[in-house]
Amino acid sequence: MRGYGLVLAVLVGGALLLFGLAEWAALPLLTDPRLAMRSAGVATALLGLGLLTADVFLPVPSSVVMVAHGALFGLVPGAALSLLGGVSAALVGFALGRRGRGVVERVTTPAQRARADRLLTRWGPWAVVSTRAVPVLAETVAVLAGTSPMRWSVLICAGAAGTAVPALLYAAVGAGADTASSAVVAVVLALAFSGLVVVTGGRLRRPSPRP
Repeated sequence: MRGYGLVLAVLVGGALLLFGLAEWAALPLLTDPRLAMRSAGVATALLGLGLLTADVFLPVPSSVVMVAHGALFGLVPGAALSLLGGVSAALVGFALGRRGRGVVERVTTPAQRARADRLLTRWGPWAVVSTRAVPVLAETVAVLAGTSPMRWSVLICAGAAGTAVPALLYAAVGAGADTASSAVVAVVLALAFSGLVVVTGGRLRRPSPRP
């Protein structure tokens, strides 16, 4: 699976490089989007959706955007906006993976691709769900899923399932106290949800012992 290791290294390395460049450049829209999201309205909603979708390419602090959605639009509308943005990001990443299948074919062997396709078909949806709240991994997994036989409908369902809980948690922080401590709790709970999905998925996909 050396070829897929190279693809994974390029995706993760590229994401980390962009993150470092954004921090070095100190771009306000990428370091603290709340400065541009000051009032509720169509423009702000579109900006939030655009930032969450662009998280595939840029190091957007998605949790900050989701908290701002909750603060500006309320719990349910804010969570809905964040859910739409998160699923849109997953779709864009998946589409990039589909377009990049030719590159993957050039750096991997047919046997490697067959094995990867089996793994992604079996575990791909769980991987998408469990990583939506994890920076860098969320985009990486979505792109890798696009190189597999996974269907678009499966990606949408998995992306929505993985984004719904973090979107609600962060919107609740924004609609409520919106303090540093409550934001930390939301991050911990979102990551705990990801861990729970990994454990649950492993148990459900584990073959039953033969009698």
